[in-house]
Amino acid sequence: MKPQHNTVIQSRSSKILALAKSLGPEKEDPMQMRLKKDRWYAAFSFKGKWQGQSLQAYKHESKLAIINLGKLFLQLERGECPTDLKRRVKDTWKAYEEWAGKEGEKSKSAIKDSLGRFNKRIMPVFGDLSIGEVTQALLKQYKADREDAGATKSTITKELRVVKEICLLYNPAFKLPAFKKWANLGKREVGVLDHADVYKVSGLILKSSEEFGETYQQIFLLMAYTGLSIKDAISLKRSQIDKDNFIQKKRAKSGEDILTFLCDKARNIIDSIPIDIKNPDHIFSVPNNKAVATAINRTFKKAGVVGSSKSLRHYVGSVLLDERVPEKVIGLILGHAPGSKITGRYLHPVKETIKLGFQAAFDKVQVEAI
Repeated sequence: MKPQHNTVIQSRSSKILALAKSLGPEKEDPMQMRLKKDRWYAAFSFKGKWQGQSLQAYKHESKLAIINLGKLFLQLERGECPTDLKRRVKDTWKAYEEWAGKEGEKSKSAIKDSLGRFNKRIMPVFGDLSIGEVTQALLKQYKADREDAGATKSTITKELRVVKEICLLYNPAFKLPAFKKWANLGKREVGVLDHADVYKVSGLILKSSEEFGETYQQIFLLMAYTGLSIKDAISLKRSQIDKDNFIQKKRAKSGEDILTFLCDKARNIIDSIPIDIKNPDHIFSVPNNKAVATAINRTFKKAGVVGSSKSLRHYVGSVLLDERVPEKVIGLILGHAPGSKITGRYLHPVKETIKLGFQAAFDKVQVEAI
């Protein structure tokens, strides 16, 4: 399909250029442009939308007008709208926010996160540019500059995704450049926590805060028993737990569906928390998400255990895999998009299971020495 599309554009371009070369004083004006106050304007309908913008040429510059008319046709056939391409990036947030909440199906948390990236990172670089001025060369330079500043691949990718979604609202032909090399890939989990690690950190986190230590421990253990992220654990409502102890909610980060289960230990945590009479659906009360994450991450270091709050999701995924829960089901538990390859990154081999497997397979086998 793509080669045919290019052929159409080249054909249109050839006709326009041929018309421009042959135009003389005795020729009639093209039907798709008209004079208005001694300036040439486009005058035609394209896919039901009237095009009447300036062709950036005076009356005596008819050849230039026809060439610009050809360029206009090329833009329209690529799906670009000249008027939209002139819109400043800094003036796009309201439209993007409306799109994100409806067609984009993004959660309020995801939109808030995008707004933070828009204001802090995107606006200083792209704010005063028009949509049409956001080029692949500029995006490549932005990536390079962010990498020099220490930003990871994950962070830069999220920022560029916002740029892409904004530009696509006004320019359907917009594309991000292909990035083959990344300087800062970010941290990756190299192993999985074992039960002793989780128990050790859990005991120490109780002492991480005189006022909130017990609550931090409850959140930590709930995460370790369910696979919920910090945001999802803290924001959990009693109404999101059904009579069969299943948790069903939208993931705060992405809006994807989560379906996980409260085992007896997790159920005991919920039951131990008094019901707030003023807000009976509420479970946890903490200063903010960052305070919980900081307390957990500091406790990992204090315990001498390599890991972070995110490691608990890897822990849950790997334990479930070890119990032969299918990867697709684990993806649903963790709130990953259907078919996402990310789930595989959360699954790690459990050494004890590997050991038992080899022992069961080979210890009873007698192999003669060569």
